[in-house]
Amino acid sequence: MYRHWLRLQRLFSVLCHLGMGIAIATWRFPRMDENARLCRIQAWSRTLAKKLGITVRVQGVVPGLYPPNHLLLANHISWLDIFVLNTETVSRFVAKSEIRGWPVVGSLCHAAGTLFIERERKRDTARVSNAMIDALREGHCVAVFPEGTTSDGRCILPFRSSLLQAAIDSDATIQPIYLRYVDTAGNWNDAAAYINEMSLSQSLWRLLGAQGLVAEINFLAPFAVDGEDRRTLTRYAETRIKAAHEALNGLQASPTA
Repeated sequence: MYRHWLRLQRLFSVLCHLGMGIAIATWRFPRMDENARLCRIQAWSRTLAKKLGITVRVQGVVPGLYPPNHLLLANHISWLDIFVLNTETVSRFVAKSEIRGWPVVGSLCHAAGTLFIERERKRDTARVSNAMIDALREGHCVAVFPEGTTSDGRCILPFRSSLLQAAIDSDATIQPIYLRYVDTAGNWNDAAAYINEMSLSQSLWRLLGAQGLVAEINFLAPFAVDGEDRRTLTRYAETRIKAAHEALNGLQASPTA
């Protein structure tokens, strides 16, 4: 009974917050300078986490609000990852094209400068890669989920290398990030996992009923492209994130790590 009441209470609060986000993006963003928009996105994301009952825990060195010419690479568990990362470092995300059509969430992501991609189309990958190059060269911060899909967080899926070419062509700084969702004791929690055939509404309903959920952002040390090819950079970032996953979850290191 309590969990049902908690869900309804949070649902009303979150829907009001989402509506406010749409209003801000529609009417206020066009009149704001870039720094004001970034601060607003960060503040809005932090409030969303609070309304969902999520505590955000940060480890490592945060690169700043919007580090220039910076490419963030993170493992992917949920649509919520975008907003969780924005509580600390705002960036332009590369996200699957389906999100653009989601009610409210799609509009918010679009307003925040998200680059939408149809990953199975090679031409679209090239288009988004060129957009990333332009954005990075212009001093933007871009974030990519190189797994290409979500997992339940129990493992790190193989990374795709195609979009890392943009970091090479723009001579960007790359920073790996390991995300995980745990309870207050640091144990794995699947409440945020957006996997299989789960709908957005089903995912949100699970989140609304979660108690003691902690979103942990582990900022790993950034590194320069330094003349390496994209596959080498991809393997290096993947290895770093896998190592963090194994260390923080008390897992035995894999032979390839």
